[in-house]
Amino acid sequence: MLTHTIIEPLTSIWWTGLLTSILIIIFLVFGFKNTSLKVREISLKFFSIILFSVFIITTIIAIMGGDWSIQQNLPLHLCRISFFICIILLWNKKQWMYEWVLYLAIPSGLHSMLTPELTMGISIWYLFDYYLVHSALIFVPLYLTVVMGFKTRKDAWKTTFLRLQIAVAFIFPLNFIINSNYMYLKAKPIVENPLLIGDWPYYIFFLEFVVLIHIVLIHAITPKQ
Repeated sequence: MLTHTIIEPLTSIWWTGLLTSILIIIFLVFGFKNTSLKVREISLKFFSIILFSVFIITTIIAIMGGDWSIQQNLPLHLCRISFFICIILLWNKKQWMYEWVLYLAIPSGLHSMLTPELTMGISIWYLFDYYLVHSALIFVPLYLTVVMGFKTRKDAWKTTFLRLQIAVAFIFPLNFIINSNYMYLKAKPIVENPLLIGDWPYYIFFLEFVVLIHIVLIHAITPKQ
């Protein structure tokens, strides 16, 4: 397996990535808030094309550089699953996809930017890809909520948590079959995160509880249908 690389919190590169991401998210959300419906609709497809293009470029660079592997780079981490749902959602506007990225992409994107762990090493492009992907996880649901006026359903927090369990049930045994660690269900990530409590498999149960708390809190403050 390739060696994972972490970005130490409070270093200059950590601050640069975090603050740049936050400022761009704020600029785009509020910059498009008062535009016409036509502009907002076109922007959804534009953002989707940009995100997918970056994924393709990153994959090509990783394969050519020998940095890609089936154990590390299938889109089976929660962030990558949510990233692809974001790309599709910007085209089809499916309600369940919106609720997935609202409840799951925002906290996973935020925690990933606070405790960055790169799976293909550090380069200018890989850093750009990392922060773009995780910024998108926060940006897309915020954009759809604030700019496009999307609302969640009253019971969406339950169904979204159950959908997550379906993904966990599929990925957990797959990790042992192909010797991977997607969703960090086989081993803890190497970052220092106070939410990673206990050894395997106990930290998984605590993370499930933390995810549920995040979902409930987001559900409490977002507009409902």
